[in-house]
Amino acid sequence: MAGMFMTISRCHVKAGNEKEARKLLEKEMNPTDGKKPGDVVEGLVGFGLMKAKKDPSMYGVVTVWESEAAFDKMAKNPRAKDGGGLVGKLQKLCDGKIKGEGFYIESL
Repeated sequence: MAGMFMTISRCHVKAGNEKEARKLLEKEMNPTDGKKPGDVVEGLVGFGLMKAKKDPSMYGVVTVWESEAAFDKMAKNPRAKDGGGLVGKLQKLCDGKIKGEGFYIESL
């Protein structure tokens, strides 16, 4: 059985855009309807919003998936390419590109 898979994306938010970026990320990532992530996106276990300790302009987003196959299935959805519009909206608030990477979770 394949193990769980995780993605981590990060970006530097432009000075003066911190509140707007955080509001956007919280709105997209913290549903208030009581649903669990897997109820909305098949195979998604959870996600989190992070802020760097040493650089308060750096934000991170982590997603945890049941498997790499579950992530790949979601990624094939044309709407997933831009995070349902989230990536484009966030990119406008950031300096540089949003960088992301996938990881195999070997132990937890």
